[in-house]
Amino acid sequence: MRFTNFESIEKLVDIAISEDLSNGDPSTEVSIDESLVLDFELILKQSGVLSGIDVAEFVFKKIDPKINFNSLIDDRYSESRVFAKIDGPAKSILSAERTALNFIQRMSGVATSVYEYKKLISDLNVDIVDTRKTIPGWRILDKYSVLAGGGANHRIDLGQMIMLKDNHLNSGNLDEIVKKSKHEYPELKIEVEVENESQLNEALFLPIERIMLDNWEIKKASEAVKKIRLKNKDITIEISGGINKKTIRNYALCLPDIISLGSVTHSAKALDISLEVA
Repeated sequence: MRFTNFESIEKLVDIAISEDLSNGDPSTEVSIDESLVLDFELILKQSGVLSGIDVAEFVFKKIDPKINFNSLIDDRYSESRVFAKIDGPAKSILSAERTALNFIQRMSGVATSVYEYKKLISDLNVDIVDTRKTIPGWRILDKYSVLAGGGANHRIDLGQMIMLKDNHLNSGNLDEIVKKSKHEYPELKIEVEVENESQLNEALFLPIERIMLDNWEIKKASEAVKKIRLKNKDITIEISGGINKKTIRNYALCLPDIISLGSVTHSAKALDISLEVA
């Protein structure tokens, strides 16, 4: 798997480079000779899912096109290993090091988090999807990393789906809002969040494509899934809200179509990756 949409992140990379190099790199200037060329290795120091190898390459080459970057694997799960070799002007490589590592460590952390959740329910036909709880400006990278880890993407932005949550419904009638949605945005699917059985009963009789069971206890969620399937087997069922590694399998055994997890992006731990002289 490779990241290809570099136009969408070039501004983000420029910001990151400026953040690190707006005042130059005096440490490298005083310690490294201009003519020095060295070989380096990027090393994954723990098992996990690599994500963003070619994003790191993009950063290095953005700093200096004379840097040579040779990735040994694509983004995927790997045990600890050397996964890329870099050679070129030592000054440029050292100046790019932290910015490149910041991208790939964060992206790999997200991918690994998804992978670990997915592994817990790999025998069940339930997708793990992300949410919009992403680092501002990083959404395309977070969403890509979710895919690299074996998950799937929920909506990328607010315009991709009509998703009616409690705050949307406090000031209106659900039936009327759905009718208005169908009239004004006929091309968009509609998802309704339900927090209890009363809301579920109302949603079941509406022309919607998806129901989210938000913060339901496992037993009640299982009963709700069965009820929805009996009423309309074509509705996509999503379970969400406070699910963790201890509870995800029990929720997956309820057999929804998807389980959404905000934690895989908002609480992912960066993977341990380093750049070292070969």
